[in-house]
Amino acid sequence: MQFLIPALSDSPPAEADLPAADPWVAQRMALVRALDMDALWEACVAWIGKALPCHSFSLLYDIDGYRPQQGRHYLAEARDAGARLVTSLDVAAPYLDANPRIPWYTYSQIASGDGQAEARLRAQDPAPAWRDFVHLAFWGPRSLEAVLSIRLHPSLAELGRRELALLQELYPLLEASLQRIRAAESERAKRQTLEALVHELPIAAVLVDAKLVPFYMSAEARRICRTWSEEGDQKGRLPLAIELPLRQWLHGHGVAAGPAPALGPGGAFEVRHAHRRHLRLGIEVSSAARASGRDLHHMLVLTPVDEKLPDGPEPSPQALALLRGLSPSERKVALLAASGLSNEEIAARLSRSRKTIESQLSSAYRKLNVSSRTQLARLLS
Repeated sequence: MQFLIPALSDSPPAEADLPAADPWVAQRMALVRALDMDALWEACVAWIGKALPCHSFSLLYDIDGYRPQQGRHYLAEARDAGARLVTSLDVAAPYLDANPRIPWYTYSQIASGDGQAEARLRAQDPAPAWRDFVHLAFWGPRSLEAVLSIRLHPSLAELGRRELALLQELYPLLEASLQRIRAAESERAKRQTLEALVHELPIAAVLVDAKLVPFYMSAEARRICRTWSEEGDQKGRLPLAIELPLRQWLHGHGVAAGPAPALGPGGAFEVRHAHRRHLRLGIEVSSAARASGRDLHHMLVLTPVDEKLPDGPEPSPQALALLRGLSPSERKVALLAASGLSNEEIAARLSRSRKTIESQLSSAYRKLNVSSRTQLARLLS
């Protein structure tokens, strides 16, 4: 059986080769718009299922050597539930070694120059229910990254000009989408790792967009916002008791919260809750650089006033940097201990039990990598 496919060309198919009307607009746009592998796979199913009489097809990716670590599979006929799905590239491996960076190929091309291809195929699938397969291979800088494997229906004697034209259009769209999605996944993984790290730090950090809608909050910031929330506050927004003074402060510093505000300087201010007068909050604001006004966002650091550092000598900049790694309560205890107070005196000053003070001081020692009051005082001097 000789079922050959021409080399992938950069030139678009001739006008006469395509239908007069373009029935692929929706499928093409779905590929272009896909933002994750689920959406991309749905777009592939819609395109290939409509374009080719196929038995089944698979998208294989995260390829180590020629072993895909992940895959998505589609079986055209549900009654063929016993069909074997492709989970390796053993059949094509020697051909890919001999033809590095080839964009697409068929089983017929492999078998025409490889006498062992049939044996490898039978080891993988003793009784394939398809006529031939077409592989679209997508390469990274150093190795194969993904393969779209399409097993053609036995009724399809050969790929016609129409099918070839559609596959030729599919290849660059799918390649671009794969690259975009893999880059986005990498960025999402980095962001999630960073968020997980920051989330547990004892810092009340909030990132808000140009309209002051939060898109990230640390655990400490969530706790403070819950304390400041009132009935009627909108879900997914800062409490109005915080948002309204923040909006007023930004406006007063030349930063209008809106679709495209101007970049303003950072700063800090203090606000008192309008209805719970015992609540006071320090808000530090820093504005991030951006390529356009729409991308502007602010970082807020919230500090309840009753959790500010205790009275005493102002810590040095180096000491303040170290203290940021402690919780607000640990900061108080560490500074009082460094000033020479005993655990009993600190407990009395802060209205806490001695056991609590000992626990918080031990935690501060561990985080600051010290083991005594003397070392603590030297570090924070």
